[in-house]
Amino acid sequence: MGGTGMEGAPRVASRQALNRYPIIPAVRRDEDLDPALGSPAGALFLLSASLLTLPRVIERCRAAGKAVFVHYDLVEGLAGDRSGVEFLARYARPDGIITTRSTVARYSLEVGLETILRIFALDSAAVATAVQVIRRTQPGAVEVLPASLPAWVFAEIRTVHQGPLVAGGLVRALPDIKKVLAAGATAVSTSNPALWGGAGSG
Repeated sequence: MGGTGMEGAPRVASRQALNRYPIIPAVRRDEDLDPALGSPAGALFLLSASLLTLPRVIERCRAAGKAVFVHYDLVEGLAGDRSGVEFLARYARPDGIITTRSTVARYSLEVGLETILRIFALDSAAVATAVQVIRRTQPGAVEVLPASLPAWVFAEIRTVHQGPLVAGGLVRALPDIKKVLAAGATAVSTSNPALWGGAGSG
């Protein structure tokens, strides 16, 4: 769609970007965007977005070499149907979306967006249901919440998904991140700017 100022901004190889650095900034506030852009991460998660400003925010992220994943469910004014997904893809041109809704994930895949399916592993039954949804949807990446899960949960997800496996939620310090990565996640998403540059090589 013309007039967004996005035509010249190159896309980043989004799935590879999720694996570039083990800590992914999850940006909730406008004032946290600059620290996220300065982080070593290859990708950013936008958890709060306005349709009015989204194209310009994505342009800034691309200029910084970051792949941009927009949490679709949190964008005001978008319906959970194919038309809404197509509009976002053409208007703002994110590298991908995050969603908890399998139907939105399916539409996203159909229009060519990288898709992160977010699931909640609240108990064993929820994990079993999530595995079924992942198998049926076949997203490019999965984000599981909360991050502090036993290793068997990540292993169970790996039976149906071999792409990036991100964990998020209830992460407060670097030792938390190291435990999550050791349990089987490929990356950790966090909204705490103090953690965005702190993984080093560990």
